[in-house]
Amino acid sequence: MLKAFGAAFGLTFIAELGDKTQIAILTLSARYGWLPTFLGASLAFVILDGLAVTVGEVLAKFVPVDVIRYLSAAIFIVFGLLSFRPVAEPAEDTPASRRNPFLTAFFYIALMELGDKTQLALVALTSRFKMPFWVFLGGTLALVLSSFIGAVVGKMLGHHLPLKWIRWGSGVVFIVFGILIAVGVI
Repeated sequence: MLKAFGAAFGLTFIAELGDKTQIAILTLSARYGWLPTFLGASLAFVILDGLAVTVGEVLAKFVPVDVIRYLSAAIFIVFGLLSFRPVAEPAEDTPASRRNPFLTAFFYIALMELGDKTQLALVALTSRFKMPFWVFLGGTLALVLSSFIGAVVGKMLGHHLPLKWIRWGSGVVFIVFGILIAVGVI
Protein backbone atom coordinates (compact mmCIF):
# COMPACT_ATOMS: atom_id res chain seq x y z
CA MET A 1 0.00 0.00 0.00
CA LEU A 2 2.81 2.42 0.86
CA LYS A 3 4.60 1.55 -2.39
CA ALA A 4 1.47 2.35 -4.45
CA PHE A 5 0.87 5.61 -2.58
CA GLY A 6 4.53 6.66 -2.78
CA ALA A 7 4.86 5.87 -6.47
CA ALA A 8 1.66 7.75 -7.31
CA PHE A 9 2.53 10.74 -5.13
CA GLY A 10 6.19 11.07 -6.13
CA LEU A 11 5.75 10.53 -9.83
CA THR A 12 2.67 12.72 -10.13
CA PHE A 13 4.18 15.57 -8.11
CA ILE A 14 7.41 15.63 -10.11
CA ALA A 15 5.59 15.24 -13.43
CA GLU A 16 3.29 18.16 -12.70
CA LEU A 17 6.11 20.62 -11.95
CA GLY A 18 6.39 22.89 -14.97
CA ASP A 19 3.54 21.09 -16.74
CA LYS A 20 1.04 23.00 -18.87
CA THR A 21 -1.55 22.61 -16.12
CA GLN A 22 0.68 24.26 -13.55
CA ILE A 23 1.40 27.11 -15.97
CA ALA A 24 -2.35 27.52 -16.46
CA ILE A 25 -2.81 27.62 -12.69
CA LEU A 26 -0.16 30.34 -12.48
CA THR A 27 -1.96 32.34 -15.15
CA LEU A 28 -5.41 31.88 -13.64
CA SER A 29 -4.09 32.77 -10.17
CA ALA A 30 -2.60 35.98 -11.46
CA ARG A 31 -5.95 36.89 -12.97
CA TYR A 32 -8.45 35.63 -10.36
CA GLY A 33 -6.51 35.07 -7.15
CA TRP A 34 -5.00 31.94 -5.69
CA LEU A 35 -7.91 30.57 -3.64
CA PRO A 36 -10.64 30.14 -6.29
CA THR A 37 -8.04 28.88 -8.75
CA PHE A 38 -6.63 26.39 -6.24
CA LEU A 39 -10.09 25.14 -5.19
CA GLY A 40 -11.37 24.81 -8.77
CA ALA A 41 -8.23 22.97 -9.89
CA SER A 42 -8.34 20.68 -6.85
CA LEU A 43 -11.93 19.64 -7.55
CA ALA A 44 -11.04 18.93 -11.19
CA PHE A 45 -8.14 16.73 -10.06
CA VAL A 46 -10.30 14.77 -7.60
CA ILE A 47 -12.87 13.97 -10.27
CA LEU A 48 -10.37 13.10 -13.01
CA ASP A 49 -8.17 11.03 -10.70
CA GLY A 50 -11.24 9.07 -9.64
CA LEU A 51 -11.94 8.29 -13.28
CA ALA A 52 -8.30 7.38 -13.93
CA VAL A 53 -8.07 4.83 -11.11
CA THR A 54 -11.45 3.36 -12.08
CA VAL A 55 -10.19 2.77 -15.63
CA GLY A 56 -6.96 1.33 -14.22
CA GLU A 57 -8.87 -1.05 -11.96
CA VAL A 58 -10.97 -2.31 -14.88
CA LEU A 59 -7.86 -2.83 -17.00
CA ALA A 60 -6.25 -4.82 -14.18
CA LYS A 61 -9.17 -7.26 -14.21
CA PHE A 62 -9.15 -7.94 -17.96
CA VAL A 63 -5.58 -7.45 -19.18
CA PRO A 64 -2.71 -9.85 -18.32
CA VAL A 65 -0.17 -8.58 -15.77
CA ASP A 66 2.81 -8.68 -18.17
CA VAL A 67 0.92 -6.69 -20.80
CA ILE A 68 0.05 -4.06 -18.18
CA ARG A 69 3.66 -3.91 -16.97
CA TYR A 70 5.16 -3.39 -20.42
CA LEU A 71 2.40 -1.03 -21.51
CA SER A 72 2.87 0.99 -18.31
CA ALA A 73 6.63 1.09 -18.86
CA ALA A 74 6.13 2.26 -22.45
CA ILE A 75 3.70 5.00 -21.38
CA PHE A 76 6.14 6.34 -18.80
CA ILE A 77 9.09 6.28 -21.19
CA VAL A 78 7.16 7.94 -24.04
CA PHE A 79 5.90 10.73 -21.78
CA GLY A 80 9.39 11.14 -20.37
CA LEU A 81 10.79 11.57 -23.88
CA LEU A 82 8.00 13.99 -24.80
CA SER A 83 9.05 16.22 -21.88
CA PHE A 84 12.19 17.13 -23.81
CA ARG A 85 10.38 18.70 -26.75
CA PRO A 86 9.85 22.47 -26.77
CA VAL A 87 6.45 23.65 -25.52
CA ALA A 88 4.91 27.06 -26.09
CA GLU A 89 3.80 28.75 -22.88
CA PRO A 90 0.21 30.06 -22.77
CA ALA A 91 -0.21 33.80 -23.06
CA GLU A 92 -0.93 35.79 -19.93
CA ASP A 93 -4.18 37.03 -21.45
CA THR A 94 -5.70 33.58 -21.96
CA PRO A 95 -9.43 34.16 -22.33
CA ALA A 96 -11.58 32.96 -19.45
CA SER A 97 -14.91 33.89 -17.96
CA ARG A 98 -14.86 36.68 -15.40
CA ARG A 99 -18.14 35.56 -13.85
CA ASN A 100 -16.97 32.77 -11.59
CA PRO A 101 -13.23 32.21 -11.02
CA PHE A 102 -13.82 28.85 -9.29
CA LEU A 103 -15.79 27.42 -12.24
CA THR A 104 -13.38 28.93 -14.74
CA ALA A 105 -10.45 27.20 -13.01
CA PHE A 106 -12.39 23.95 -12.62
CA PHE A 107 -13.41 23.65 -16.28
CA TYR A 108 -10.13 24.93 -17.67
CA ILE A 109 -8.03 22.50 -15.61
CA ALA A 110 -10.43 19.59 -16.14
CA LEU A 111 -10.23 20.01 -19.92
CA MET A 112 -6.45 20.38 -19.86
CA GLU A 113 -5.97 17.25 -17.73
CA LEU A 114 -8.14 14.91 -19.83
CA GLY A 115 -5.70 12.38 -21.25
CA ASP A 116 -2.72 14.16 -19.64
CA LYS A 117 0.39 12.17 -18.74
CA THR A 118 -0.42 12.26 -15.02
CA GLN A 119 -3.89 10.83 -15.63
CA LEU A 120 -2.51 8.05 -17.83
CA ALA A 121 0.19 7.40 -15.22
CA LEU A 122 -2.51 6.91 -12.57
CA VAL A 123 -4.32 4.47 -14.86
CA ALA A 124 -1.05 2.55 -15.31
CA LEU A 125 -0.17 2.62 -11.61
CA THR A 126 -3.63 1.42 -10.60
CA SER A 127 -3.41 -1.44 -13.09
CA ARG A 128 0.07 -2.29 -11.82
CA PHE A 129 -0.49 -2.14 -8.06
CA LYS A 130 -4.20 -3.04 -7.95
CA MET A 131 -4.65 -0.59 -5.07
CA PRO A 132 -6.91 2.10 -6.56
CA PHE A 133 -7.56 3.96 -3.30
CA TRP A 134 -3.86 4.42 -2.51
CA VAL A 135 -2.99 5.40 -6.08
CA PHE A 136 -5.92 7.84 -6.10
CA LEU A 137 -4.88 9.31 -2.75
CA GLY A 138 -1.21 9.64 -3.70
CA GLY A 139 -1.89 11.10 -7.13
CA THR A 140 -4.58 13.48 -5.96
CA LEU A 141 -2.56 14.78 -3.01
CA ALA A 142 0.39 15.36 -5.33
CA LEU A 143 -1.75 17.31 -7.80
CA VAL A 144 -3.38 19.35 -5.04
CA LEU A 145 0.03 20.15 -3.54
CA SER A 146 1.51 21.10 -6.90
CA SER A 147 -1.55 23.27 -7.58
CA PHE A 148 -1.08 25.01 -4.26
CA ILE A 149 2.56 25.67 -5.06
CA GLY A 150 1.64 26.87 -8.55
CA ALA A 151 -1.12 29.12 -7.24
CA VAL A 152 0.81 30.65 -4.34
CA VAL A 153 4.55 30.67 -5.06
CA GLY A 154 5.06 29.13 -8.50
CA LYS A 155 5.12 32.41 -10.34
CA MET A 156 8.04 33.65 -8.22
CA LEU A 157 9.97 30.40 -8.72
CA GLY A 158 9.48 30.64 -12.48
CA HIS A 159 11.62 33.77 -12.52
CA HIS A 160 14.62 31.91 -11.04
CA LEU A 161 14.49 28.46 -12.62
CA PRO A 162 13.97 27.92 -16.36
CA LEU A 163 10.75 26.07 -17.07
CA LYS A 164 12.46 23.76 -19.54
CA TRP A 165 14.79 22.50 -16.78
CA ILE A 166 11.78 21.63 -14.66
CA ARG A 167 10.18 19.81 -17.62
CA TRP A 168 13.43 17.97 -18.40
CA GLY A 169 13.78 16.84 -14.78
CA SER A 170 10.24 15.54 -14.93
CA GLY A 171 11.06 13.72 -18.18
CA VAL A 172 14.07 11.98 -16.64
CA VAL A 173 11.95 10.81 -13.70
CA PHE A 174 9.30 9.41 -16.07
CA ILE A 175 11.93 7.53 -18.10
CA VAL A 176 13.52 6.08 -14.95
CA PHE A 177 10.10 4.96 -13.66
CA GLY A 178 9.38 3.37 -17.06
CA ILE A 179 12.62 1.41 -16.96
CA LEU A 180 12.05 0.33 -13.35
CA ILE A 181 8.53 -0.86 -14.24
CA ALA A 182 9.81 -2.74 -17.32
CA VAL A 183 12.42 -4.65 -15.32
CA GLY A 184 9.95 -5.38 -12.51
CA VAL A 185 11.47 -3.25 -9.72
CA ILE A 186 8.25 -1.25 -9.33
